[in-house]
Order: sequence, then C-alpha cells, then structure tokens
Amino acid sequence: MRRILMGSLLAIIFSTILCTSAAFAQKVDTEGKAWLGTCSDAAALNVTGIWKDPKWGALTLSQHQDSRQILGAGDGWNIFGVVSGNTVCLLFSDNKGRIAFSAKLTADPSGALDGGYVKGMLSDKSKTNPMHLVKMK
Repeated sequence: MRRILMGSLLAIIFSTILCTSAAFAQKVDTEGKAWLGTCSDAAALNVTGIWKDPKWGALTLSQHQDSRQILGAGDGWNIFGVVSGNTVCLLFSDNKGRIAFSAKLTADPSGALDGGYVKGMLSDKSKTNPMHLVKMK
C-alpha cells in the first residue's frame, strides 16, 4: 500500500513538472509568431502609451504608426504583440524569449482594452483570467 501511495505521489509530481516546463518551453520566435499570425486583420487602433491593470501594474506599449506590431515592457516581462482590428494579441516573455503568458484584449467603447490572459499560450479551449487595461492620461 505504501509503495502504491509513493508511486502515485511521484507520478503527480512528475506530471506537474512536465506541464509547468511545457508552458515555459514555448518561444516567442516559434510558437509565439505562429499564434500572433492568427491575429491578422488590419489594425484599427493604435495602442502606444502606458496602460494600467490592477494585477499587472503599468505596461508600456509602443506601436509605430501604420503598423500592427507592438513592443513593450511591464511587470518584469518583455511584451510582443499585434493589433488585429480592434483586438490586441500580446505575449509576455522572459529575457530568454520563453513565453510566460499570452493575452487577447478587445477595445471597448470607453477606450479600455478588455479580455483575458492565460499562463503559456492562449487557445480556443483556454480558461482565461480577466485583464482590463486602461490607458493612463
């Protein structure tokens, strides 16, 4: 009985390590570029500025005029993304280019960006956590 419990515990620990390392194994240059490629409409807004979310603090985003590409930083992360219509797709990575979080946000009538984020790569099956970015004046 003791061996079965120990084996079960080790299996749980091992699977947790595998799931966690898989989330951080995704890279901006590979899986990230492919995901950002799915956000492909022409940009309908410019998100350059400092945005604030209670959980994330201040995020600085930069988007060149007539470009869809976004670069930024905040909360210790490098941010890469694109604007697709009124939607913003963002990747939050560490200094080695490993994706920690991804987010998909849509501009609301007030100008805020509302949507959700997940640890790792966002997919259609992801259960997101809320994110609400408000542009600081």
